[in-house]
Amino acid sequence: MKIVLTYAALGDSITVGTGACPGGGLVPQYRSMTEKRLGQCVYSINLGISGATTGDLLRVVHGSPEIRHILARADIITITAGGNDLIRAAQRYAMQTNPEVLQQALVQCRENYGKIVDSIRKLKANRSRPYIIRAVDLYNPLPQVPAAAGWVQRLGQHIESLECANFQVARIYSLFAGREKELLSSDKIHPNAAGYRVMAQQMSQLGYRPLG
Repeated sequence: MKIVLTYAALGDSITVGTGACPGGGLVPQYRSMTEKRLGQCVYSINLGISGATTGDLLRVVHGSPEIRHILARADIITITAGGNDLIRAAQRYAMQTNPEVLQQALVQCRENYGKIVDSIRKLKANRSRPYIIRAVDLYNPLPQVPAAAGWVQRLGQHIESLECANFQVARIYSLFAGREKELLSSDKIHPNAAGYRVMAQQMSQLGYRPLG
C-alpha cells in the first residue's frame, strides 16, 4: 500500500505505549485498525512523552516548531492526557489531605486540555485537506484513592464537551472499571496490550469521516 495518510500521536505514556510489548501499544494498534478500515497505508509519528501532564503537552504544542509542523500536516491526530495530572495531584493530596488540591488540579487540567485542542484547531485553520482528531477519556489509574473516580469522570465530561465534527472522544472509563486486573499491566497503572486494544477499538469505532 502507498503511504497516503499521516498520523501524529500526541500524549503521555499511554501514547508511548508503556506497559505493552513493541507493537502492542495504543498507537500501533490504532494505526493497524485504521489501515484496515480505510484500506490505505498510514505513517505514524509517536510524539508521546512519558510523565507528561496536560501543562507539559500544552507547552510542547505552543513552543516546539517541529511538533507544530507535524500536527499542522497530519491527517489523523490522537491525544492522551490527564492521567499524570491526577497522579501528581493524588501524591500532593496524600501529603496534605486537602481536597482543594484535587479540585485545583482538575480546574487546571481542564483548562490545559481545552487549550491543547484549540491550539491544534488553529494550526489546522488554513488546511484544505480533511483531518480528524481523536482522544480517549481516562480510565481510573488510582482505584485505591477514593476521590480519584470522581476526578476522572469530571475530566472525562469536560473532554467530551469539546467534541465537534473533527474532534471526537472515545469513552473507555466504564470499559476499564472493574477490569483492572485484565486490562492493566504489572505496574497497575498503565494498560497492557489488551487494554490498549480496547482503547484503540473504541477510537476506531468513532469512524474516520471525512477521511473515508
